[in-house]
Amino acid sequence: MNRLVRYLVASAVVASLAVGVFLISRTADVLPAGAASGTSTTTTLTPVTLTGFYLAVGASSSLGFQPTGIVHHDGRRTPDGYANDLVLLESFQGVALTLDQIGCPGETVQTILNTRVADHCYALPETQMTQAVSFLESNQSSTGLVTVDLGFNSIRLCLWPAVVNEACVNQAIAAVRVDMPKVLRELKGAAGPNVRFVGLEYYDPFLSRYFNGATGYADASASLVAMDRMNATLDQVYLNAGVSAANVPALFDSDVTSRVASTGRGVVPENVAQACAMTWMCYAAPFGPDDHPNDAGYALIAQAIAAVLPKSW
Repeated sequence: MNRLVRYLVASAVVASLAVGVFLISRTADVLPAGAASGTSTTTTLTPVTLTGFYLAVGASSSLGFQPTGIVHHDGRRTPDGYANDLVLLESFQGVALTLDQIGCPGETVQTILNTRVADHCYALPETQMTQAVSFLESNQSSTGLVTVDLGFNSIRLCLWPAVVNEACVNQAIAAVRVDMPKVLRELKGAAGPNVRFVGLEYYDPFLSRYFNGATGYADASASLVAMDRMNATLDQVYLNAGVSAANVPALFDSDVTSRVASTGRGVVPENVAQACAMTWMCYAAPFGPDDHPNDAGYALIAQAIAAVLPKSW
């Protein structure tokens, strides 16, 4: 069994365990046999009590992107992202969501608002925002969920590939503070009264810099400070807009620095071990370093979203 196969098997096991633990925490019902074994199943945990839509707005992670192992390839969309996992989790609550993923790789808080510059996903005058607004206006009488996964790409280039660029970080955070409320106002203004919004906060994949020799600890710490500042800004913006925030960094143990044993890497801080276990950042080319989550990481993001959704819609 080669390294990739071993990794994928391990990721699937971790993801299954993560989802299983979450489901136990949300309901006392018994999982169907297929779900308990980690296999695919179309059986819902409870009878369908509500149907609705799920609109996933964002960048590449909203599409479940993961690396392909092809040199100089930017990865591909997969059916194993957090949006797919969330649909499954909610089905166990009797909520049947129809998923629409309209995200665009590389999208930022600023580009989604730009009506003059075309991106590689849509041809002007169409943009991800016009698609989202049109969808929401057409479904105003429906129950639905919108997740907003924007902000990471606004700060990403400040953290990768060189050391943290503090001036860039300050500018990115200031821009998100100004522009994210505009994004939320536009989306909420188009939505009907029975639509729930959840905004995502972010894990820090750049904690992998811990392994960068003599400067590793300082480099990892600087990236975490920057990401914590971005998350604090996002959290305040979501609070002001009446939007629930998915505390993704908490499930990734992003601020936990107690030491743990990490397979093949010795004893390292917990947050560093999690960054390696839940993303592709600690893998060598051609699969890494890549800041997208793996299957297990996407499962944790789905948990963070589901945790702020009600048990009964």
